[in-house]
Amino acid sequence: MKLSDIIEENEIITVVGAGGKTSFINYFADFYRDKLKVLLTTTTKIYVPSDYDNIILTIDGTAIPSICHGVTVCGSYINNENKVVGINSSILDEIVDKFDLVLIEGDGSKRKRLKGWNDGEPVVYHKSTKTIGILDITSFGMNINEENIHRLDIFKKIASVDTYNISSNSTVSLENLKNIVLNPNGLFKNYSGKRVLFINKVENEKYKNLAIKLIKNIKEYESEIEIFYGSIKQNFCIRY
Repeated sequence: MKLSDIIEENEIITVVGAGGKTSFINYFADFYRDKLKVLLTTTTKIYVPSDYDNIILTIDGTAIPSICHGVTVCGSYINNENKVVGINSSILDEIVDKFDLVLIEGDGSKRKRLKGWNDGEPVVYHKSTKTIGILDITSFGMNINEENIHRLDIFKKIASVDTYNISSNSTVSLENLKNIVLNPNGLFKNYSGKRVLFINKVENEKYKNLAIKLIKNIKEYESEIEIFYGSIKQNFCIRY
């Protein structure tokens, strides 16, 4: 399958997690830009995308123009970090019907491959038809430390890291990754619509085998999550 098979038109997608959210959203925005009216926005903050057709900055949701085909970026304003600051759900309610596809980044990870979620995260739009969680398979085996993981202390709780035996050499296990997906305070906390897991960066046989093993572990406990593995960079996915 191509990556494009995961999302169709007339969907409202909130993407959460770490290890490829922005690349995932940008892929679909580019794929559909000549076919649909695409809204690209955030409920948190995102760097200003490098490629778009229109940009709307609105504090109160007024003066939304007629939208042409292509990718429209929408936010409240651009801050001094060159980030688009998101719009609240009431404004989204007013504009989503103007678009054929809505892509929302609902999570922040400080560009790290794993994270823990605080009380207000992720921020999933309540009309989302799918909540797509991104999980970076290359995080398996990396050291459990502040350098690699955003909100490390919260991550340890969600992932059920053995804090009594943890050391500077402790690494992320498949059990930790499974717990991130299944914990009610983890990847799909606050989800809306169908839950879809995309295991990213499966770009060699080692990571393919790890992804399949992880999926089997998840499926032992949860059958309702639709799971794909593949690579955004290489534009392929497999539905398990």
